[in-house]
Amino acid sequence: MPEKRLILIDGFSLLYRAFYGNKFMSTTDGRPTNALYGFCAMIFRMIETEKPAGVLVALDAPGKTFRHAEYAEYKGTRREMPEEMRVQLPVARELIKALGIPQIELTGWEADDIVGTLSLQAEQHGYKTTIVTGDLDSLQLVDEQVSVVTPKVGVTEVVMYDPAAVRERYGFEPDQLRDYKALAGDTSDNIPGVPGIGDKSAKLLIDKFGTVEEMLDRLEEVPDKFRTKIETAVEAIPKWKDLCTIRRDAPIEWDFAQFQVSPSQYEAARKMLESLEFRNFVKRLPLVFAPYLEGAEHAASVVETVVERVEVQSQRDLRSGEDLRKWIDGKPFAVVAAGPDQAGMFDDGARTLIFARDGDVVRLDTQAADPVVAEHLALARAHDAKSMLARLQAAKLSELQPVRFDAMLAGYVLQSGRAQYAMRDLIQGYLDVEAPESAEACAVGLDRLEAVMRNRLEREGQMKILDEIEGPLAPVLAEMERHGIAVSRDFLTDFSKSLDVQIRATAQKVYELAGQEFVIGSPKQLGEILFDKLGIPGAKKTKTGYATGAEILQTLEGQYPIATQVLAWRELTKLKSTYADALPRMIGPDGRIHTSYNQTVAATGRLSSNEPNLQNIPIRTELGRQIRRAFVAAPGTQLVSLDYSQIELRLLAHLCKDSVLVEAFSQRVDVHTVTAALMFHVDEADVTKEQRRLAKMLNYAVLYGVTDFGLANQLGGGFSISEAKQLIQQYNERFPTVKAFTESVVEDARAKGFTTTMLGRRRYFPDIHAANRNERTYAERQAINAPIQGAAADMIKVAMLNVRRNLGVCGIKMLLQVHDELVFEMTPNEMAAVGQIRSEMENAMPLDVPTEVDAKAGANWSDMALVPR
Repeated sequence: MPEKRLILIDGFSLLYRAFYGNKFMSTTDGRPTNALYGFCAMIFRMIETEKPAGVLVALDAPGKTFRHAEYAEYKGTRREMPEEMRVQLPVARELIKALGIPQIELTGWEADDIVGTLSLQAEQHGYKTTIVTGDLDSLQLVDEQVSVVTPKVGVTEVVMYDPAAVRERYGFEPDQLRDYKALAGDTSDNIPGVPGIGDKSAKLLIDKFGTVEEMLDRLEEVPDKFRTKIETAVEAIPKWKDLCTIRRDAPIEWDFAQFQVSPSQYEAARKMLESLEFRNFVKRLPLVFAPYLEGAEHAASVVETVVERVEVQSQRDLRSGEDLRKWIDGKPFAVVAAGPDQAGMFDDGARTLIFARDGDVVRLDTQAADPVVAEHLALARAHDAKSMLARLQAAKLSELQPVRFDAMLAGYVLQSGRAQYAMRDLIQGYLDVEAPESAEACAVGLDRLEAVMRNRLEREGQMKILDEIEGPLAPVLAEMERHGIAVSRDFLTDFSKSLDVQIRATAQKVYELAGQEFVIGSPKQLGEILFDKLGIPGAKKTKTGYATGAEILQTLEGQYPIATQVLAWRELTKLKSTYADALPRMIGPDGRIHTSYNQTVAATGRLSSNEPNLQNIPIRTELGRQIRRAFVAAPGTQLVSLDYSQIELRLLAHLCKDSVLVEAFSQRVDVHTVTAALMFHVDEADVTKEQRRLAKMLNYAVLYGVTDFGLANQLGGGFSISEAKQLIQQYNERFPTVKAFTESVVEDARAKGFTTTMLGRRRYFPDIHAANRNERTYAERQAINAPIQGAAADMIKVAMLNVRRNLGVCGIKMLLQVHDELVFEMTPNEMAAVGQIRSEMENAMPLDVPTEVDAKAGANWSDMALVPR
């Protein structure tokens, strides 16, 4: 006769473990789900692997238990349940019910006691029991008929305890765990144990006496170093053991009926898992629960529906663009390219375009298809439309419009924190199918993606971000990439030679201060020089030597000239290798550099660029600003830069409604001076340069949630961490509205798992509840900045669209977008449009404070003069 297995789940302890062991998760409408997800994972795993005859969940009833009556401080140190955990508990009860799993709670008793009682009754009914729990109290119940499974990391790894495993971990029998806790105490339950008796001492005493009762009976045999401590707790020890003992006589009975799920329960479970957006569990539900469905035929039919593929219904080649026009027939279609990777990406090796609609696939040579695609962009579903648009523009086809739907951009808007948005991954993830293995299947999957992804965008309120910002921006960026910007090769050559001279001179200063030559670029050798030979204090060891990063050297440069010179050497060598020597290699035959803009890299919503990375061109030092001189205007034109002034601080003022900040911007006075006057209790006219510098640092530190340590590094000049902390506290006291705003943003992120911008762009923060403090506080700092930086990203993108829409007919070329700045190339006759561009930028997103844009013009990107209003 096969062995009967009972699964007993300690519900709340498992939920707690899942909550604290998993990164924060939430549904698209903001409901926290990380505890529920881990709970589901364990239930599915145990049912799938153990194939039990019975399953039951024990829950703690509301209110106190008999143990509180015996010891009022029982579990008194338990921290208050986070709200994000609390809201998941009633949902867990509903989910357990939907899965058809019986749940038992008993007023005045703990779930542990229910588990202990039922595991004893199970043995009498011929069952072997597996207890699933988030803590180790239940290990005292382990015997030949009872085992315990507890998660090891979150809920992804588990440990199975039988009697041998308990003995291996503790060195004593499972039942003796009660005696061990009576002596050593249990901090989780607030049981103090015997003062001065720790883990090792408790194990030695248990090994010698077996039980605390035996130890107390033979107290004279207890070694002196332990006896004096135990004598002070003779009366308490039996009480602690009693509190630690799981009772097996709770007044409950269960019929031990075969676990079964009715069709209605199965359907309720499926709908609930879908509501929680647990697509993986929806997919596994029929496989795991089919053996327990009432009615074998129904179970079989459920299992047959599990595997789904992207099916290509028909496939043929077309001969001409006219054939393609007839096939399109004014209906939406998907288009991908058959490249070497067969994943639908556009690249130089692509020879054939593949189109799909309703499962039908047609193929056509690229050249024959290109004009037709350009005519029907409003119907095209694509992946990475900008690459396709760039190729169409290179073919000198008519002015291009956005495609109907770009799956890559949709994936980015939905989850901006992903590392990449490959078409196969999107199809597999959003359609819950196997990843397509051919370009044809990718085309069919791409055709189906729009409805699914748009449905989620609609639920999240992010449709505007895709349809009115990211999608329309793709052809604008493709056009900017095609224009490029002129670069002076001669300037870069001369600058590289100048840098080389400065690098050698700076290296010589480093060698003189070090007393020897060494490889300055080697962290290992630099660390040995600084901390071993020169004996500079503050060394921090790493696995490979001493830490010599910029943050370390910046703390040293005020006192040690060698640190200053090493930092200077690093700046010079980076400028030379990254820009002065690298940029000439990127100049095209037309004498211009054509950077590539990325819409799906920065989680904040900002654009990024590569080859070259324009965002990283340094501008804070005079040397760094020299690089901008290499970017020049074409003959007969000049470069025009329009840059938002203090846009993130203005957005902060708009969002937090701080009266001081709003008034400062509204009156168009210097906000840093106003801040300094308020902080240091002086009149604005008496604010010193140093006070304004500190205020400016603090204004921006708030935006990025900078720590006292980070601010101390930024301030330089020997500022200590305590002084920086005091400045932050002083700022928070003077600007309580700002402090309240940042705290509300973090609380919102904790509750929902994401933040939103004014236009609805989301950013998720899975580490906002991380157990690791550094990970958690970093996520909190990111959350503070996300609504502000995201709004700045939205604003400049809207401005780019408005400028292109209203000035495109003039032929003015928009060349670059860097941070909060747009760069144009204009002839003298086109300069009259500067005012209109400024107006488009300032009115892109109305705020409660004035938005100001500074305009400059010049022969290169560095030497520019202000353009008056």
